[in-house]
Amino acid sequence: MSSRTRNALKFMVAFAWKHDKAYLILLTLEQVFYFLAGIVATIFPGFILEALFEKMDFIGVLQVVAVYCGLYLVLKSTVQYIRTHIYACSHHLSVQFSVYMGEMTAEIDFKYAEEESTMTLYDRAINCVYEGGFFGTLEKLFSLFGEVLMIASVAAILFSLDVVLVALCLAAIGVNFIVKHRIDKKVHILETDRVKPERQRRYLLSIFDDFAYGKEIRTNNAESFFTEKLIDVSAEIGKINRQINAIFTRFTNLENATSVIEKGGIYALLAYEVIRKGLKVGDFTLYFNAVNRFSDSINALLKGYLSLSKMGLYIGDLEKFMSLPRMDGPGGEEPMESGERFDLELEDVSFRYPGAAGYALRHVNLRIAAGERLAIVGANGAGKTTLVKLLLRLYVPTEGRILLNGRDIRGFRYDEYIREFSAVFQDYKLFAFSLAENICLSREYSEGEAMEAIRKSGLSGRVSELPLKEKTPLFKAYNEGGVELSGGEGQKLAIARALHKKSRVVVLDEPTAALDPAAEHEIYSRFDELVQGKTSIYITHRLASTRFSEKIIVLDGGRIVEEGDHASLRGRGGLYAQMYNMQAEYYASGEGGNVKGKDFNY
Repeated sequence: MSSRTRNALKFMVAFAWKHDKAYLILLTLEQVFYFLAGIVATIFPGFILEALFEKMDFIGVLQVVAVYCGLYLVLKSTVQYIRTHIYACSHHLSVQFSVYMGEMTAEIDFKYAEEESTMTLYDRAINCVYEGGFFGTLEKLFSLFGEVLMIASVAAILFSLDVVLVALCLAAIGVNFIVKHRIDKKVHILETDRVKPERQRRYLLSIFDDFAYGKEIRTNNAESFFTEKLIDVSAEIGKINRQINAIFTRFTNLENATSVIEKGGIYALLAYEVIRKGLKVGDFTLYFNAVNRFSDSINALLKGYLSLSKMGLYIGDLEKFMSLPRMDGPGGEEPMESGERFDLELEDVSFRYPGAAGYALRHVNLRIAAGERLAIVGANGAGKTTLVKLLLRLYVPTEGRILLNGRDIRGFRYDEYIREFSAVFQDYKLFAFSLAENICLSREYSEGEAMEAIRKSGLSGRVSELPLKEKTPLFKAYNEGGVELSGGEGQKLAIARALHKKSRVVVLDEPTAALDPAAEHEIYSRFDELVQGKTSIYITHRLASTRFSEKIIVLDGGRIVEEGDHASLRGRGGLYAQMYNMQAEYYASGEGGNVKGKDFNY
């Protein structure tokens, strides 16, 4: 058994002991009663036949039969009773492990979480639980102990007759063991190849299941486009499945052939013992049952061992996933400082995404004073969102460092640090829960605080029209009474979530991208009320909105090329002025929206 498999078993036993000790105790008891039931089933039929041929009276035979049936029934019923409780414990542990995997996923360094290789590794790690049978393998581990007891007991019976019986069983099983061991390695490779197309199929199926995609598919007559993609990826999965099935079919045929040879040889040997050596019918039955029990137990033992070895292949994927860098990175144990001072500084910060040739940010130096309103502008791909994600510790700088009140932010506990930030990203996500739960992200919340955040975000009118007000669920995936919000309403709800969080820094990434000019004007006209003296950092393409900021930085090619306020940057005639004038002309011509000139005159 490889060290990887041993480590996997140690991890599984420790996890089960921590979360449900009864599971391991029940597995042990199950094997004890399984062993006793097997011994009774092996020995008693011989006693019954021996009683018949010894011409015991009918009542005596019935007594032997009654003892056998009663004892066997009690033992098997006890095994089934224990098995029922094992199922319940196994389900509980699977839930606990799913939670554990969710926590592990949430803690992964964000720059790795966005990579396709990480998604593939996650799928393979999940296969460790479901395809590899994580807790099923733990049950096999305990079953091995029961099989070892059974083999030792039955072998003693067989050796008393003829060692050839044992040798014949072991030879047939040994062939199957060697072949099955090689097959498991081949199947694992194929199952690993199947991970990516299965993820693609799940994505395509989620498109068909999600009504949000319905308009795009119907208006673009795209049904056949998505159907063809689903057919292609399903065909790829089917091809791999056929290869796996072909391998298992060849092994099953070999297993059947060796089983026939094994059984034929055993029957011939026992017949010889009866005819030539006068073996009694009771003894014949005992040995016959013992041979079958020995063969079955050896098969179960070796298959269990192979299952554990196969689990070692899957556990490698889980270990790789668990070894991915965590969000905290180095350090991360210093407590956060209290008080009003919350000055951030980027000190010669550069960042490059894993596997990328160039830098997304290069030599960025920037100070953000407590309470300051900072706007970050630039073309797509300039590095705006990357800079914000560095501040949020979703990424760690490749070079340089980020300071909070003069101390490296990586030294602070991540959960305490991120508590001081609230963010609205352009690709914000809403959940199929109530509006209030979407805002507070907690089962327990203050209705007054939730409603205040709704009021500040400008969503009060819409919420007042809903049947359950702020308790109205979103979408229908989780609740049939769920409602759909428009793009602008959804963005307001995301803003309400950020406003509700009692943080010292508010980060807004294109916070009004889905709003019409009038709604955008309403948000920015109450900007001071919204941020309430907090440090505010927002990314925007609509440069007129930057007039609410005290400082503006312009990013180009991952570098800060301009810095100043709205008026000074317009006067310099640089990149900011060029972008602003282009947008001003666009809106002045009436092409920028229904409210002519509105975007540039508030």
